[in-house]
Amino acid sequence: MQHFSAHPPSIDIFRPVPSDGAEPASELTNILGILGAVDELTTCRDADAMWRLSVELGRERLGLERLRVYLRERAGDGRVIMRGTWGTGVHGQTTNEHHLYHEFLPDECEALLGCRAAGHVGMYHARAPWFATEPGPNTVLLGEGWVVATPIVAARELVGVMYNDCALSGGAVDERKQSALAVYSSMLGVLSVAKRNGSAWQSMPPKAGQSPLVMRVLQAVSDDLPLTGEQLAQELGVSPGHLARSFKREMGISLVDYRNRRRIDRFFEAISRAGGTVNLLDAALEAGFGSYAQFHRVYRKFLGTAPREVLAGSVRSQYRAARDAPPHSERRLRAAGDVHDGGHREAWCANAER
Repeated sequence: MQHFSAHPPSIDIFRPVPSDGAEPASELTNILGILGAVDELTTCRDADAMWRLSVELGRERLGLERLRVYLRERAGDGRVIMRGTWGTGVHGQTTNEHHLYHEFLPDECEALLGCRAAGHVGMYHARAPWFATEPGPNTVLLGEGWVVATPIVAARELVGVMYNDCALSGGAVDERKQSALAVYSSMLGVLSVAKRNGSAWQSMPPKAGQSPLVMRVLQAVSDDLPLTGEQLAQELGVSPGHLARSFKREMGISLVDYRNRRRIDRFFEAISRAGGTVNLLDAALEAGFGSYAQFHRVYRKFLGTAPREVLAGSVRSQYRAARDAPPHSERRLRAAGDVHDGGHREAWCANAER
């Protein structure tokens, strides 16, 4: 028998895998769309950027009209809170929905977790409210119609939910697209857990070859984190726009994100110094955050988890490891509470087939 490794085949003899025509073209397109989307998502620097891109790629690659992602936020009293991330607006654009949330009761959470085992790709509701977030942020009611809730599950845990509808066109449910979304959401669940637990927090590696302008910015930020981009531009004698473009071009990250990542670095340093006596607010203020709300928002964006997990030591231990590592009856699934944005409340309901 000839050893294959001894005579590796030339890339010239490889050709695309032939199709026998058994798989419908649309199903193959969906599979390739999922693979391409997941490959692109792995390049995201932080969790919030990944979830935003997941919504955009869901529309672009899978052909979904409107999509939004809600992630599970663990409450201290055991409640299952689903917090909004990114969604789709009235013109099909990506919108910020971080201010929205709703709650699942325990049996509703179990129904979502068990729908795959029961042979369903998600939970369907024929007449649910269609809403979109507009700048303000304001929630606009578009009408009502079908909504499918597709669970994002990893390691037998409900990570989040992807909601989709056809509020813009009024179209019907597409079973093939929903099946593709179920696969997509499962892969997103694995990616999210890997990002949360595997990579931990890592400080930005230093870069060489900056221009004098960017080097002065880096030094100024290191000396005084609260400085804004406008203040830096004024001190350096350039326009804010020129400063922002130069910094991002050379550093590969915006000045705002760079400053916030430095604050997170300092937060973990403060936590490490505190040992067992951890006070999140004190550590956040010491790191340069102006308030706990600002710290909480930035922390979730970059690490994809709630800061309170530091108290359990899980994220802190990951940081230390990274630092020290070498270079068929129908039942009603009631709306998991209400969707909130300030004083606005929208009930959300779903029917589950079991």
